Amino acid sequence: MSILFLGEDDSPILAFLRRKHKSVVSRSGKITSSFISSFDLVISYGYKHILPKEVIDSSNHGVINLHISMLPWNRGAHPNFWSFVDGTPKGVSIHFVDEGIDTGDIILQKEVYFEPEDNTFKKTYCKLKREIEELLVSNWNNIITGNFTRVRQNSTEGSFHEVKDLKKYSLSEGWGTKTNTIISSNNPMNDLKLIDEIESVRSKNNCNWMDVLRLAIKHSPKEAKEILRKINSDDGKISELLDKLSKD
Repeated sequence: MSILFLGEDDSPILAFLRRKHKSVVSRSGKITSSFISSFDLVISYGYKHILPKEVIDSSNHGVINLHISMLPWNRGAHPNFWSFVDGTPKGVSIHFVDEGIDTGDIILQKEVYFEPEDNTFKKTYCKLKREIEELLVSNWNNIITGNFTRVRQNSTEGSFHEVKDLKKYSLSEGWGTKTNTIISSNNPMNDLKLIDEIESVRSKNNCNWMDVLRLAIKHSPKEAKEILRKINSDDGKISELLDKLSKD
């Protein structure tokens, strides 16, 4: 099998392909229809050029691209950055290339969750790169044998960003900037996500309060009920103050 890799020569995916197959050629520059047609399979990862339709159509089995976003969210440039700004799902996708930008049918996807220590754009980017490289490697046999289902992207949702869209944001420490410093306060998706998180935490904390109450009633019912009466009385006062505040 002859494979064309579109991307940088230092890519871990290129190294993997060369370990698995004898005939692997890499290109980082623009290519032609006649050139791409001589390969059995084309893999694109970090390739900086948009392939014209006639070039894509000249490939024998299509062009497969690796994109570090949960498509259809964050097509285009800087997908990791925009997933935080827009409050959209985070993940990686392997998909076919078509004449659009990151709009082709999806082959494989994985949603990615970050740990507290994954707190900068560089760290989250590196984790997404590891995840998508592992996704391709672990599914390589299925990919080269065509043992997968193509899933059309949802055309009613998703997002797209260009390189120029990043200019209105200031990254004080470059990609080492902490992700939580760039969250857009005007984005309703982020606000709704925060509300969901608050609701989740509050529901858990309500259970904790009930456990404390059960423990207090069980071991010291008289004192517990006296505290409850005080809480109830103060809640009444708060209600009166809120009532005054809400009036014109």
